[in-house]
Amino acid sequence: MSKHMIHLFTSNYYELDNALQEKIYKEFHVMVYPSIYFILQDHNLVEDIIQESFLRAIRKAPQLKETDKYESWLKKLTRNVTLNYLQKHKRNRNELDSEITLTVRESAPAYETGATPLEKEVELKLMQEAIIHYVNQLTPAYRQILAMKWLQNMSYKEMAEEMNVTEGVIRQRLYRAREAIRQKLLEEWDFQSDRD
Repeated sequence: MSKHMIHLFTSNYYELDNALQEKIYKEFHVMVYPSIYFILQDHNLVEDIIQESFLRAIRKAPQLKETDKYESWLKKLTRNVTLNYLQKHKRNRNELDSEITLTVRESAPAYETGATPLEKEVELKLMQEAIIHYVNQLTPAYRQILAMKWLQNMSYKEMAEEMNVTEGVIRQRLYRAREAIRQKLLEEWDFQSDRD
């Protein structure tokens, strides 16, 4: 936790000078933006969620006395605001984008023996884009857990503590999220035929 962010918990935010208020907000923004964007995939919506989360943090942060939990508390608060938004607006993030799926299928044939390095590079790029697309099709809960693992590099124990579940539940959710992506790759990229 940065020296500026501590003021969120130890001071009345509105009594701080404008320059310090701005530094606190920027540090908060940098801390939470990647994981929220990973879940929502909408910059404007992420900005709204961050602002709402920050306002809640201003109101509730002075009540938290355990200094070692400040950062995890802020991340959890922001995650909850994000998930509440999704539930409230019932955003359907699992719709298939058939145009992108069709483009990936048609543009990325399996490697052939005589494929040039450029063809292989193009196929790899298309596959990376497809994987991102598959991740975006996952439920927000699965995207969240992938964000915690891939973007925040959290351990199973840290993830379990933040989500208030067991490490076994974390392992199971990560497995299911990865398996869903793997299944899409098998279906759309016809990897099975390479093995047969």
